[in-house]
Amino acid sequence: MPAERLRAKSRGPDGRPPLTIRRHTLDVLEAAERLVDVTGAGQLAAVGLDPAGWLPRFRREVLLAALLHDLGKANDHFQGMVRCRRGPDRPQGLRHEAVSYLLARLPELQGWLAAVADPRTLELVLWAVAGHHRKFPPDGPPEGCGAELVVHLGHDDFGAVLALGERRLGLGPPPSFDGDRTWRLTRARGVFSALVEARAEAERAARSLSGEERRYVAALKACLIGADVAGSIRRRGAEPMADWIGRAFDRVPGPDELESIVARRLEGKPLRPFQEAVADRPERVVLVLAGCGSGKTLAAYLRAARRWPGRRLFVCYPTTGTATEGYRDYLADPELEAELVHGRAEVDMELLDLGDDEPDAGPGEGGPGRAARDSAGALEQWSTPLVGCTVDAVLGLVQNMRRGLYAWPSLARSGFVFDEIHAYDEALFGALLRFLVEVPGVPCLLMTASLPAARRDLLRAALAARGEPLGVVAGPPELEAVPRYIRTPSAPDVEAAWAAVEKTLAGDGKVLWVVNTVAAALALAADPRAARHGAMLYHSRFRYRDRVERHRDVIEAFRAEGPALAIATQVAEMPLDLSADLLLSELAPIPALIQRLGRLNRRARPDGSTGTRPLVAYEPAGDAPYEPEELEEARRWLAALGDGPLSQADLAARWADLATEAAMPPGGITTDHASAWIDGGFVTGPRPLREASPGIEVILESDVPTSFDPEWRPEKVRIPMALPRDRGWRTWPQVAFCRVPPAGRISYDPLRGAAWTD
Repeated sequence: MPAERLRAKSRGPDGRPPLTIRRHTLDVLEAAERLVDVTGAGQLAAVGLDPAGWLPRFRREVLLAALLHDLGKANDHFQGMVRCRRGPDRPQGLRHEAVSYLLARLPELQGWLAAVADPRTLELVLWAVAGHHRKFPPDGPPEGCGAELVVHLGHDDFGAVLALGERRLGLGPPPSFDGDRTWRLTRARGVFSALVEARAEAERAARSLSGEERRYVAALKACLIGADVAGSIRRRGAEPMADWIGRAFDRVPGPDELESIVARRLEGKPLRPFQEAVADRPERVVLVLAGCGSGKTLAAYLRAARRWPGRRLFVCYPTTGTATEGYRDYLADPELEAELVHGRAEVDMELLDLGDDEPDAGPGEGGPGRAARDSAGALEQWSTPLVGCTVDAVLGLVQNMRRGLYAWPSLARSGFVFDEIHAYDEALFGALLRFLVEVPGVPCLLMTASLPAARRDLLRAALAARGEPLGVVAGPPELEAVPRYIRTPSAPDVEAAWAAVEKTLAGDGKVLWVVNTVAAALALAADPRAARHGAMLYHSRFRYRDRVERHRDVIEAFRAEGPALAIATQVAEMPLDLSADLLLSELAPIPALIQRLGRLNRRARPDGSTGTRPLVAYEPAGDAPYEPEELEEARRWLAALGDGPLSQADLAARWADLATEAAMPPGGITTDHASAWIDGGFVTGPRPLREASPGIEVILESDVPTSFDPEWRPEKVRIPMALPRDRGWRTWPQVAFCRVPPAGRISYDPLRGAAWTD
């Protein structure tokens, strides 16, 4: 038995001395208690459970989980790891949360805990304990870990943790242990065989759980994770975490704050009847089908002001680009308490000058950009009234993604706007369905310009299973019926398309040319005519800081006087707030074409006085990245549009007429799409939220710092690339989880982007 204190961490917060497991457990218990006091009823109501009946149990079991969650750190492998300054000399044979799970199943502890939890209830609590780091159960002992693990049951610090249960949970005197116990790290007759047996028992138990119990266990897991994070941080500035929690969740947007966003954007103009209809629909879940420029985003803020009092607001976008644009357009106001939340949020705050004008506080509190980095922290969503984010920050909860789980206590007391839902892939749309079904206590507004009938039917079916209707609001007729477009005869090739481009530019017009692949965009940009007309290139394969600049260049050019030509890929389908006089597009799936058309004649007036603008669609060199069936459906849709003036309503109506639209492919989205959070039970691990796309992120050798630089931000210089032709990339060095290609493998230009050289 070691003479040293049993540590919970290698060092304390802000460089303070290491925390003992007793001190850390007490911090987590205090955070958990305050979290349940402040948000417990909201968490239960969010998952459809009546707090009057469930809250006493929830409080007791969250605290029990907090007491037990880190018991397993009392083992020689973990203690060796947190004491080794140069890194552990061997891998842990078993992660501490799995040790905690097994310890709590010891007969001595089972008998002690029986005073507050029967065996079945305790098993559900232990699922939360085991899963609080989302890595349970383990596959087996890692190579080099050794054959044994010693658990320090007789250590004074282990007994001190158990004593917290007597004092804070009303348990009797805890059991005492004579000394250490040694566990065999083998698959046969060791701890891993015990875990296999426990899993078999748990899977049988899981089959007997009701839907309410599944949602309860999911909330229990997420609440423990939040309490552990809060307890680990301990303080927010000078304030103890438990005190901060009490204030954080009181910060919600007032109706006047939300209405000020609406008033600022209206600039004295009256609300449209369409916007009033969106705001006043009584259903919990409302689907808005309205085209670009209809004012549906303002209607969303109006709905939140009128129908969601006392709730935090999350406005969710499908990409980092759309999230940043939405934040900049509506929330980047010093009078609003708002945050931008996504993987590159702090970089956008810096590059786009969206952050606080006040300098950072001073020595010891971080260098430049620290305020922006802190704003992207996991717990900021607990206290931020208005959040603009990627949808992953919310729907990630469904698949046990870290940020979604951390945000859960805040999500449970919020309202949600999901914008551009047509852009969700099947996995992401399935996660949306599960969120609507499994979190029935939160209001949601879904928005898009177009949505296949099959997906609308899935939304209705998911809600109908709960006895709920889906509210649907169509776009404003005065805008939806305005003639905006005219489809010119499709160009037979790129040469014919160039003729239309040069004619429009000669008249000082704006041209947006959208193609389906980066290779096609680079080929167009290499044409001498592109250089002659000052074409701007905008696609995904830029360093992020350069991509932000290219985005800004395109927006500014289209707002300025004179001709402009932008060559883009799918990145132009959502975040570009521009209005073109001519749209050229390679054939693409119908939803993509409708979104591209949203950049054409975007400022059309309701009286139709602005006339129509031409769409020239032509065949791409190949189907990639789409399926042949999608492109064939698009051909039939384009043919059905005819050659007369077209409105947004015409686009939707012709799509609805297609007979194949109602068919879903075998194995596609279903209303019972799998959820790691709800369905996991004994197993707690993340699953992909989106469909995987082949590719890698790289950092150029020239962008890797040659020495330690605390201000270096890999997010600024990452480049998403298609996989290179050879597999040698797997041997390239890694920096910040990105591959670093050898010099010469990538050609890069800040105005053209990146391309493999072979």
